[in-house]
Amino acid sequence: MARTRDLRRGAAAARRPFLMAAGVVAAGVTAAGVAATSPVTAADHKRTSQLTTLDIPACKVVKRHADGNAYRCAGLPGHPVYFAEGDLRTFLSFGQDAAKRRAAEQTLGPFNTVFEGKRRRTTIEWRIAPRAGKPEPHAAIVRYHATRDKVRSDVLVVTRIGAKDACHVAYVDAKANPDAILLARRAADEDAPRFDCTKEPQILGTPGPLLGN
Repeated sequence: MARTRDLRRGAAAARRPFLMAAGVVAAGVTAAGVAATSPVTAADHKRTSQLTTLDIPACKVVKRHADGNAYRCAGLPGHPVYFAEGDLRTFLSFGQDAAKRRAAEQTLGPFNTVFEGKRRRTTIEWRIAPRAGKPEPHAAIVRYHATRDKVRSDVLVVTRIGAKDACHVAYVDAKANPDAILLARRAADEDAPRFDCTKEPQILGTPGPLLGN
């Protein structure tokens, strides 16, 4: 229960959208800032990935707050990205009404950001599968840089993208698990499409120092 409470802390802060300028890759190509280890081939999950760059200067401010602004950015067609910051934490959501979806209020318990250094841009990996005869995203994977009591780690956050909802599905410590991207993509492809957004996200693999306490 302590771990669940810690992961749910910070959900009351701000919100925002952000996005990136895109590229399509086979599932085996690692995403800058997302994949850190072994590649996955299209045959592994019969899915593909599309990468977009989240670039805050290119986003529209939808809400201003002293603790952090909220933004709306272009994502994949029909899937804008909501990005917000508050209480030294990051909030990301996806979809036309992204700010109203549960993902817009979810973050990690430790202080975190999706940016590295002073650069206000990062990469989103969208997992794609055919739907009604055309490719549609069913999940997103984003690397969060988290800190607690001077302990740092990276966490891959897997988010479900549904027709009417978006929510966190799984967390994977990218430093504690050599196969972190494999675990994240498997959760994105196998768990996210049927995940119940009223439930809490799961921790996959070795928890590491931040997810394990």
